[in-house]
Amino acid sequence: MMAVFQDWIAILLRWLHLMAGIAWVGTSFYFNWFDLSVRPPKGKVLKENIRGTLDEIHGGSFYYHEQYWPNAHPERLLVHAWPAKTTLVTGVLLLAGIYWYGARTYLIDPSVADIGPTAAVGISIASILACWFFYNELCFFIEDNRVITAVMAVFVGIAAYGYQHVFSGRAAYIHVGAMLGTCMGLNVWTSIVPHHIAMRKQLNAGQPLDLRHGEQAKRRSQHNNYFTLPVTFAMISNHFALAYNHHRAWLILWLLMAGGVTIRHYLNISFKHDRKEKSLLVAVAAAFGGAIGLSFVRPAPPPVVGPVDTATAMAIVQKRCVPCHSQKPTHPSFVAPPSGFLLETPEQVLAKAEKVVQRTSVTRDMPLGNATAMTDEERAQLKVWIEGQGK
Repeated sequence: MMAVFQDWIAILLRWLHLMAGIAWVGTSFYFNWFDLSVRPPKGKVLKENIRGTLDEIHGGSFYYHEQYWPNAHPERLLVHAWPAKTTLVTGVLLLAGIYWYGARTYLIDPSVADIGPTAAVGISIASILACWFFYNELCFFIEDNRVITAVMAVFVGIAAYGYQHVFSGRAAYIHVGAMLGTCMGLNVWTSIVPHHIAMRKQLNAGQPLDLRHGEQAKRRSQHNNYFTLPVTFAMISNHFALAYNHHRAWLILWLLMAGGVTIRHYLNISFKHDRKEKSLLVAVAAAFGGAIGLSFVRPAPPPVVGPVDTATAMAIVQKRCVPCHSQKPTHPSFVAPPSGFLLETPEQVLAKAEKVVQRTSVTRDMPLGNATAMTDEERAQLKVWIEGQGK
């Protein structure tokens, strides 16, 4: 009963996290596009201190916008902070409920690093906080955003490499995303919103705006805009075992994230200057092409001498797969077989033959977190038996 309740908590949290994240990303994309798309006003304007105007059409209506610095607090002012805060809070709860509480299943892979849950959770928390403090101090001491981008690119690469050698492949990717997502959320919570509040207090007090508050809020907002594509990839990376279980998974992740940042830069330049930088598209193609190319390079499996009989293959399945993929799983994390897969008989295994080979020998993401310690030799033997049954 408790396991079912925990599953429902996870379902609702994931849903809320996704909805809040969509709202946050959509808001970030829209206002970044708006800021880069406004042009100096021509003709009559409605507000004071106009910085730019923009006409739009959407959903059958025309819209006219003005970007300005007010002299008094507006009567009705909309604030867009709740999606970011909700995404951060639900992300922490999901990380705690899935990867910290279920550390032995989702966080730890004994074939990568045989560490205990306490140590694994400690590394998880400390590394995420370390990333935020490093990035935040970097922003205080370095004004040039290009330098910050270069330093953070190196930091992310080192973090991805380190995570790959401590956690399971799936957890490694999630943690890189959690690091950057935490920076994004805390940018809103500790920098963007406080600067907005400071500007509103000045307006309410009848004081002229200190535009440095706006500049600092905008700077962190732009950083978040560039973080967005890398973080959204990490959020859905648990579906991409081909990448996160590769022996160079950290490099594949780094290339894909670099490609995502480059896409955002290409679009931002296009919005601002109405021009296309084709060299950036070449860089995107090189990053994605490199990641895809790496995925085809894998260590050769150990050789298997002679055919493998059914008894040997099913002994492997019973020991390594059936604890989860049975009518009544004995693994504490499941009350029903994951994805409805039953692997208790040779017929059931062969009915899912292609998927079993893919998940145990190619992407190697099963058993989950290698919780049952399937060896490379056993993976190779199971593959040889399945392929032999098709002849």
